[in-house]
Amino acid sequence: MINENDPSTLTTSGRLLNYNEAIKAGLETGITFTKLMDQLIKTTDTDELVAAATQLASFQLDSDFVTFPHQYSNADYYLLFMSRMLELHDQGNNVILQSRDHKEELTQQLTPLGDRGTFNFRIETSENGGVFYRERATGQALFYLNLERKMFRFSSHALTQLFIIDLHDTVPAETVKTSVQILVDFARFLKEDYGYSVDFNILDAANRQNYAVRAADLPAGIVDRLFVVAAQNDYMLTNGVNGNGAEIALDGDVVVDIFNNQLEGQPEWVLTVHDNEQKVSWFDVLIKYPFIRDWYLENLTDLEVKSDPLVFD
Repeated sequence: MINENDPSTLTTSGRLLNYNEAIKAGLETGITFTKLMDQLIKTTDTDELVAAATQLASFQLDSDFVTFPHQYSNADYYLLFMSRMLELHDQGNNVILQSRDHKEELTQQLTPLGDRGTFNFRIETSENGGVFYRERATGQALFYLNLERKMFRFSSHALTQLFIIDLHDTVPAETVKTSVQILVDFARFLKEDYGYSVDFNILDAANRQNYAVRAADLPAGIVDRLFVVAAQNDYMLTNGVNGNGAEIALDGDVVVDIFNNQLEGQPEWVLTVHDNEQKVSWFDVLIKYPFIRDWYLENLTDLEVKSDPLVFD
């Protein structure tokens, strides 16, 4: 009995028909791709935008019979999505997309930062999925994004390393703050438009935010050192409630506390920042007050604010 699906038993016309069908299927895949690209580039509907980006981020354009020589990587569609999201919220001028000559590869710059930072997305290959937004020269992964799980997580380590350490001597503080605010706004749009779970980490200005530090049992000398440097800079550091930790009143109504959040059982030392308008984050404090920045960096092994352990090492 002849198997019509076995190439070795097909007639010449049968082989040609199969070949032609495969070509048509490959071209149809290309047409589907162009429709998704139109949607990503042109839509003014946020739901349509994220739907197109989600599909393009895992889209397989080539087939065995049809290949397209000029293609962006799947990670590049996240950059397009981010740029379009900002554009739909009238912030499109805050980022600049760039492509390399003779190669379909996108990178992004934060407009205030200019060429002091070039960014792209790197696809996470583990079962977590998603992507990391990183600065290409340093490799610092500033945040994690997962469109399917509706997750967004900032990295305390990368934000500190890039913006508090690496760019400290060459980029003005206000430029750094303006640049980082673009990333904060992008995360906020995801939260407000799509209900994403967002961890702003050291960029969270809410008074309720407790920034848990890396050391479970903070050495006493670290807090003692803050007493000394605060006094040297004309700020008064006082003992916390019941002698637990310490509190420092900064300019205006900003108050920073460091204390053990779990007096019974396993200790958890945290930092908090309170201000009446809830506009000041721990990142803002590090940018504005050099003596606190130096104290934090000198003790970073113990004081570094933790990031989501399910995403960042």
